[in-house]
Amino acid sequence: MLANLPGVTLNQTEVQMRLSCQKAFLVLLVATIGCHESTGPRTLSANYALRAISGRQLPTYLATTPGPTATIYWSALTLLQSGKAVMTESRADTFTPEATYTTTLDYRISGLRIEIGSFQPCPINASCAANMTGTIIGSTVNLLINPGSDFPINYEYQVVPVVGLGPASPII
Repeated sequence: MLANLPGVTLNQTEVQMRLSCQKAFLVLLVATIGCHESTGPRTLSANYALRAISGRQLPTYLATTPGPTATIYWSALTLLQSGKAVMTESRADTFTPEATYTTTLDYRISGLRIEIGSFQPCPINASCAANMTGTIIGSTVNLLINPGSDFPINYEYQVVPVVGLGPASPII
């Protein structure tokens, strides 16, 4: 007999079986903890500058639709580790002089795909915009800002370095 606990006596086979169960439980526990974050949405921290809209260099018109359209001078996209996306854009149109607009939205990443917008249900009788969708490949983000439109608009962003953080690459 190898182990004597108050009121319990274990032989060698029972001790080995008990240790095997404890090892299996420990492996299962570590695997569960290690996989916890991999099933949730991935976030990253990066700054991007708009380099083109549907292949056109800036400044450029926003859309090829008939009638007046906005001119985009520059745009920046900041993805925060918190899951927030901050879009800042300088634009002007026929009736408004150049102005800068900033919008904060949520984002989700799955594989190479990114979705930016609201992930809450649209309230009844409200007019809610569709979420923007796109891809992240290397140091670029290609973002379709008007999914489902007859006139697709693709924002082509390039990662830019953050002062003091070293090379220009997303922090995943």
